[in-house]
Amino acid sequence: MIKNKPFWRRIVVYLIYAAVCGLLQVTWPATLAILGQSPDLTLVLAVLAGYLFGSQDAFLAGLSAGLARDLLAGRVLGLGMLLLLYAALAAAVLLQRFFKRNVFFGLLQVAFFTLAYEVMIVLITFLIPLQPDEPYGLLYLLARLPGQLPGQLLANLAAAVPLAFLLVFLGPYKRSQRLDGSDASFTGEDAWRTS
Repeated sequence: MIKNKPFWRRIVVYLIYAAVCGLLQVTWPATLAILGQSPDLTLVLAVLAGYLFGSQDAFLAGLSAGLARDLLAGRVLGLGMLLLLYAALAAAVLLQRFFKRNVFFGLLQVAFFTLAYEVMIVLITFLIPLQPDEPYGLLYLLARLPGQLPGQLLANLAAAVPLAFLLVFLGPYKRSQRLDGSDASFTGEDAWRTS
């Protein structure tokens, strides 16, 4: 018999979602791109899981989504995991005191963290160029950002709606175990509130 089934269910669900989102992200057809941009599904997964379910789930989702991103990108492990972990943990904390966890504010979080992530990637590309013999200037990188940011925002928001509903209805918690906010003993501050 498996002990602590809810914990293992969360791990398995986030690993499956991270693998599927990562594979969809790298195989997304160009014909479905919005303004030339494909959705960043691993970022959307990390942010939504962090916002909807709290910091423990943010940790699991951020690490698993970052691992999927790093493995599929063929880079050294660590940078994608770190960035998505920070994004998920920040999403778990940001706006938590002011709003109940619902899909609309989850979409606002996706938009905010898409913008923050794109700016962070520009800074990392400037500070640590992938090809040291061809460094990019900061002004060049910042000049390209307004051209790709609207498409990335729209693509991520379009992907966030079905992913949010998948997380809520086929996510890490059984529907009967999800709390309405009156008792936080099962998941602590990680309860998804519907009212």
